[in-house]
Amino acid sequence: MVLSRENSTLFSLLSHSIWQNRYEAGIDFNLTTQEWQKLIEIAASMGVLANAFDALPKSETLPGLSKELMIRWGLSVQRFEDRNRQQREALRELINTFRENQIEVLLLKGLGLAENYPLPAHRECGDLDIYLFGDYEKGNQIIEALGIKVGRVHAKHSYFFFKGIPVENHISFLDVDLTQTDKNLEVHLHRILKEQGYETIMIDDITVRIPTPDFTSLFLVRHNITHFLASGLVLRHFCDMALFFSNNAWRINFESFRKIILEEQQFILFSSFIQLAHIYLGMQDTPLPFPDKCETITEKILYDTLNNEFRKINLKERVTWWVPKRKVITAINLVQTKWRYDLIGKWEFYHRLLRSFKTLY
Repeated sequence: MVLSRENSTLFSLLSHSIWQNRYEAGIDFNLTTQEWQKLIEIAASMGVLANAFDALPKSETLPGLSKELMIRWGLSVQRFEDRNRQQREALRELINTFRENQIEVLLLKGLGLAENYPLPAHRECGDLDIYLFGDYEKGNQIIEALGIKVGRVHAKHSYFFFKGIPVENHISFLDVDLTQTDKNLEVHLHRILKEQGYETIMIDDITVRIPTPDFTSLFLVRHNITHFLASGLVLRHFCDMALFFSNNAWRINFESFRKIILEEQQFILFSSFIQLAHIYLGMQDTPLPFPDKCETITEKILYDTLNNEFRKINLKERVTWWVPKRKVITAINLVQTKWRYDLIGKWEFYHRLLRSFKTLY
């Protein structure tokens, strides 16, 4: 795929940033002011604004990148760091609150994945996703006892705000009520958790439990595939996968991983995601070969990632629409992106389309 100059430079910046210049490649800094502005807009929409900033030379002036634009970019990165600090503080207090009530926390994705980045605070994070080892409802009640409202509208998790940070308390890891694939993978995830337990990392001064690489490999791939099917991915998702699989390749049982995702028909999409990371983000070899015709699919996924019109609709604006309008537009987008579902060869598309119309009114 032929990239625009701003997209080409963005990929070069990300490659240098996430690999800390281990893999030499030139960066074209000779952009116009308009191209730099477009690059910054794209990076922000793709969740990689801070990562791209990390690769800029800070001691020299770049053509087209004005001092004002550079300062605004840097201030945006500082906001990322402030948000990350708030999340870490909220996680610390949340873990301590649950431990006082004999509940342990397993951290999913988010801050745990950020530890794979050279600068963890520059990985954009949204919610805190947690699992309480069977104490789901007890955990909800503890939060409610603090005067915090807990939402239970999702079958997969409850939802609340803790110290200003959104938290998802998972009763299941995947959407087991929606697809057979998720049900099957959920069984594997619980098996791995039972057999391997968890690992611990230090985030600031607190010990945090995270899943093992075998667990995260399956969970991360299915989570990203679900996002891809529903609304498309952003570049942060590909950076997550590239760094996680590169940093943990020697610790993952790829024979078992490959067998499971082949059985669930997730292998072609996973391979396309990884190949995109190879071609455009400088990721090096992994133990898994790419299937035939994977490159064609990879190019289509990249185009979809960079030109996803539906995702560009502001979510806050979308939820204010008249409900039938919102559902119809969602259904139209679903039909237009049927090709995504065709890549997993199952009935998931028709299930999702049916659900879209069933909830139309």
